Amino acid sequence: MNAETSAKALLSGCRIVECVSEGQPDLVHIATAFAGRLLVDLGAEVLRLPPRQDPLLRLRSDKREAPGVGSLLDAFLNRGKSAIGATEVAAALGSCDLALLSDAALQAQLPRPLPGVVVSALPQKAEPNEISVSQLGIQGLVGLTDLFGEPGDQPLMMGGHQSAYATGFAAFCAMLAALAKYRLQGETDVGRVNAVDALAWVNWKGIAAGTLGFPIRRGGRKAEAPVLKCTDGYFAFLHLPNNWSDIREAVNDQRLDDERFAKPGLRARNAGALNEILAEWAASRSTTQLFEFCQRCAIPGGPVMFGRDLLQDPLYLHRHYFDTLMYADASGKTQLQVPSRPLTLEAISPAPAKEKDGSSPAFANPDRRAALLQCGTPSPAGLPLAGVLVLDLGIFTAGSVTSTLLADLGARVIKVESASYSDPFRIWPGIKGDSPLFTFNNRNKLGVNLDLKTKTGKARFLKLVSQADIVVENFRRGVLERLGIDFPVLQAANPKVCLVSISGQGASGPGSGHVSFGSTLEALGGIASLTGYPAGPCYISGRNLNYPDQIVCLYGAGAAIAALLKARQQETGLHIDVSQREVTSLAVGEQIAAASRFAADDSPTVDTFPGNSDINAALQDVFAVTDGWLCVTAVDDEQLMSLSRFLGCEQAAVTQELSEWLAQRSSQQAIDALRVLKLAVFEANTGAQAAEQPLIKSGSAFSTTRKGAMVKGFPFQFDGSPMGIYEESPAMGEHTDRVIEILGD
Repeated sequence: MNAETSAKALLSGCRIVECVSEGQPDLVHIATAFAGRLLVDLGAEVLRLPPRQDPLLRLRSDKREAPGVGSLLDAFLNRGKSAIGATEVAAALGSCDLALLSDAALQAQLPRPLPGVVVSALPQKAEPNEISVSQLGIQGLVGLTDLFGEPGDQPLMMGGHQSAYATGFAAFCAMLAALAKYRLQGETDVGRVNAVDALAWVNWKGIAAGTLGFPIRRGGRKAEAPVLKCTDGYFAFLHLPNNWSDIREAVNDQRLDDERFAKPGLRARNAGALNEILAEWAASRSTTQLFEFCQRCAIPGGPVMFGRDLLQDPLYLHRHYFDTLMYADASGKTQLQVPSRPLTLEAISPAPAKEKDGSSPAFANPDRRAALLQCGTPSPAGLPLAGVLVLDLGIFTAGSVTSTLLADLGARVIKVESASYSDPFRIWPGIKGDSPLFTFNNRNKLGVNLDLKTKTGKARFLKLVSQADIVVENFRRGVLERLGIDFPVLQAANPKVCLVSISGQGASGPGSGHVSFGSTLEALGGIASLTGYPAGPCYISGRNLNYPDQIVCLYGAGAAIAALLKARQQETGLHIDVSQREVTSLAVGEQIAAASRFAADDSPTVDTFPGNSDINAALQDVFAVTDGWLCVTAVDDEQLMSLSRFLGCEQAAVTQELSEWLAQRSSQQAIDALRVLKLAVFEANTGAQAAEQPLIKSGSAFSTTRKGAMVKGFPFQFDGSPMGIYEESPAMGEHTDRVIEILGD
């Protein structure tokens, strides 16, 4: 494919102005710049107005990075953008399609109404100027820190800029939705994205579980998905029931014959004892040996990879995942390697012949399409994807929630399952009927049963494809071909259809077919290398969160919209593939840049992890209080000095004195005192506690159905046409008869 028919051209011709006002938290600057970077990667032209005191130029990503000369973070986030001055803003706004802004005040200054997104750290109603925030604090507020670390020990934050990047992924998706509404309906709308809603939406499982009475807490070394220490590093080891015989044979330890490990449920309840045996086995083996074993036996495990490892990864090199850019620091100019787009354009349908009158061919049966769009409860009026038909072949989170976001944005989504292939989220031991995992993630959809392995089921599915705009799937590679519904077959049924494939590690390349889960991708993608106690060990979120799945949904939905808009523009169809692992590595992009920049220097040991610290903060950690844990950040030396005066000690002794002072106070007492000093102070909540936080309860991350059931809400919201819950999650095959009737069978 040439440059005009590649993924980098999906948004070609789209012009965007990006502007963050002075005084915004670093989190907002990073999130906004990251969203702009994702748009650049798909071909958009982004014009950036840097603030006078640009924090992206001072924020370091590595202790070896010289301060004040530019930054690796800035190089990563602003690659490919055009900087403009204040005098150029008016002209830029006059010719741009979208605005990516940081607050309502900037929006009010626009010379004309523009679609776009406003990004903030807290919801507008929270009076953000009165509350200082940090990335650690936001994670504590929404309960994420409660999922990492050892039970009873200090909670941990997900390392790097995950609070900002998750917010940026949400802003990227919202930007594409705003663009879709403008291009498809000719209407302007503005999306609102804030870090609290975005991160609470990401941690939906932890918050929902606490609310429903079965709290999820961090398991540490006793987790079902342990991180094992090897001879040369760490290895994330998530095994499935069908892997047990291979594990017993490989470990070859009689203790595994114990009745405590005889069944999957027993192994889960006795994970601590099982992990001790696995840890002994792993301790004498290298990460390479364990990875080869996992690949051979289809076990979703993987080594904890650092930036330097990712730069040498054979799969990433095969897929040309890294881009080269020039970077200038105190030593002069040098080349950097940074991650590129996690999306490939696999195929494009030939443009169909025009009708005799010169118009584009319509769908094969417009009346049938109209009936399918009207089937079920209508979505709220004016949503960006109204009139779009999506077929959902997705399961679990990555595929299903990508489709759910499209449904939330107004598309009519039909979830296709069968008795032999239903969404595993429907089943939860001990619960009759569909589990909360399913009902939370699949509202606003219709459900049909079609067995794609039968001639009749496949024929009916292809009739649906003939009327559809998008098909979303996250099968293992090769399954579509074996079912006989790969892209050539789909495009024969409908030349204008967009196939959105979501794969664990990309569509091709060495090891791309290795089975992987979201949490193991935290190891393979680099996030786990930033999430651990300073002297180890490190952690993945496991089934409690599956963090990569959550951000993949946001990226996947945005990418699906970009593909749809390009297909409509070209009057053709597209097949795109989103790599979950590559999406994950985007969220450690500055660390990859640092590994590239300092490749010749001594590398840190595998036991070096950041804990809760931030090299850009004067002080940051999670401290014990009488009723739990508290996240505290002093962003600069001025705040550190204020804190030392408050505690009556020298600055060098602040951390110890603060720890002792907090140990004698409740979280609310500490918050009341320390926020006066403008410190970013938030409780490290459990999921149940997060559910009771006013900022979360009043936000958009959770909603209720018409029957009053709690479900996942929205990571962002729109001013003109707010999203809503208009359809309960479908029972198995609930709408099959009606859909078959429409198909004419």
